[in-house]
Amino acid sequence: MPSPTSSFFARVLCILLPFTAFVVLLYSVLVFTSITMTEDYVVNGYIDQEVQRFEQIYASNRSEAMLPTTSYMRSYWADDTDLPQAYRAFLPGSYELDDERTHVRVVHIPAAGQNLYVEVDESLLSSLGNHISLLCSILWAVAGLVVIAGACLAVVGARHLALPVTRLAEAVKDGCLPGKELPGHERDDEIGTLSRALTQLVDRLHSTLDRERAFTRHASHELRTPLAVMRNALAVIRLPQCSAEKRARNIDRLEQASGEMEMMVQLFLCLGRESEQMPTAPVALRPMLETCLQKFEGRLAGKQQRIDLQVEADTVIDAPPNVLQVLITNLIGNAVQHGERYLQIQANASTLTLANALFPGDSGTPGFGYGLDISQRLSSHCGWRLELNREPGCFVARVHFSNH
Repeated sequence: MPSPTSSFFARVLCILLPFTAFVVLLYSVLVFTSITMTEDYVVNGYIDQEVQRFEQIYASNRSEAMLPTTSYMRSYWADDTDLPQAYRAFLPGSYELDDERTHVRVVHIPAAGQNLYVEVDESLLSSLGNHISLLCSILWAVAGLVVIAGACLAVVGARHLALPVTRLAEAVKDGCLPGKELPGHERDDEIGTLSRALTQLVDRLHSTLDRERAFTRHASHELRTPLAVMRNALAVIRLPQCSAEKRARNIDRLEQASGEMEMMVQLFLCLGRESEQMPTAPVALRPMLETCLQKFEGRLAGKQQRIDLQVEADTVIDAPPNVLQVLITNLIGNAVQHGERYLQIQANASTLTLANALFPGDSGTPGFGYGLDISQRLSSHCGWRLELNREPGCFVARVHFSNH
């Protein structure tokens, strides 16, 4: 089975070869017709000259005027008994008989008061008829040479047309990296359009694959905490000495953890879809920050890390609540895990800032684990801007809810 590129080459060749043959045939017909018409034009021009010369002589001196007569031309007056009977019905004008060799010109001579009939045998006047076979042979020989040359040019042209498509197909087959331009990307023709479209398609496919990988990585990271809570709660509930109060409290923890899992699954599914946007609503920042901080109370107490929450109670932003909750939780979790002594949180309607002191010798490089990676993706998805900076003695995460 031929490859797509060889099939494309064959199709181009099948188009160019018949077209070349058609052009050659048309050219031969036009040349032959032009020669024939030129011969007729020469014959008619010769007759015109002879008739004009006779009219001038006849008008000046009738006695000396002799009818135009040569080996290939004969002339008759209308009252001449030798005039062929078929010519008598001709009106003044030019005629070519059915034998395609005899031309008859009928001219009215006012000085004589009658018509003059001039008959010319084209085969005797022109030698074209004697060489028609040779002429056709030459034309067919030239046509054959042109067809051969055209076929060679068609093969070269077909290869030239198929080469960019072949290179493009080989580049796609061998695999290409995102952001890398495919062959023909710079062209302004259809090949360039196809190359640019394929490049964009490859970039979108790699982007989709990256989102799928990130979804799996982030989902496994985020679901570990609620799963651990659920396992611990179930372990407590299964204890024989578990009281009713502990059972009810752990059931509440199970419900809360399952709700968080459902929220995060929906969140990551939304992130996995490039164009889907989550609905927004007015969110009070301080209550949400306090709720998120409660999840880290034990770890904060163990580290003796002081919390400085500088957020007004009436600070409200318009955002997807689930996205904002996961974002804040990840930023606080990063600050608790990698910080010490204090965690300062400041916020207004356009900016949320978290600053924490660093452990001695900690570089504070942005990107502690998957938490900040998730936060970066969530911010980008909502059109926010997340800045991660190391300042003297502390690490600062700043979310700009407006791009202005």
